[in-house]
Amino acid sequence: MTLKMSTSTATFTRPNDTTAYAANDLVANSATAGSVTPMSFPVPHGLGKGVVLRQIKVQKSGTTPTNGNFHLRLYASSPTCANGDNGAWSTTLSGYLGKAESVIVEAFTDGSATVDSMSEAADIHFVVSAGAPVIYGLLVADAAYTPAALEVFTITLYFEHYGV
Repeated sequence: MTLKMSTSTATFTRPNDTTAYAANDLVANSATAGSVTPMSFPVPHGLGKGVVLRQIKVQKSGTTPTNGNFHLRLYASSPTCANGDNGAWSTTLSGYLGKAESVIVEAFTDGSATVDSMSEAADIHFVVSAGAPVIYGLLVADAAYTPAALEVFTITLYFEHYGV
């Protein structure tokens, strides 16, 4: 077996407003809790094998990175949100894998982005099972962030795993 790197990407568009987020507010596709669709990330091949999340890339269509501090909450099963976009992040514990931190500091002419490496202590390890080849994610603000209306977020996860 050889060690391989794989990526998995998910995208969502937040609502059409510019209401500032507070720390620990959910950044999501809908302001209605029952309509929030968590991001889904297909997991690399190797069912029954261990997978490690090594990096996270967060891109957004808005060009202002000010207070673009976020964390991605990851789950083995699709979480149910108690609140919608711009409400406090609140879900059940079931399926929770951990979180990955990201601070957007790079502004480009067509958006903002960052790629953050996980520290060895913060790596998220899990085993891919036949019944769950997907993990789910919710983006949460870590600061008083003011979004662009209909801002598009693209999250890429970089996995390390053993392949055949």
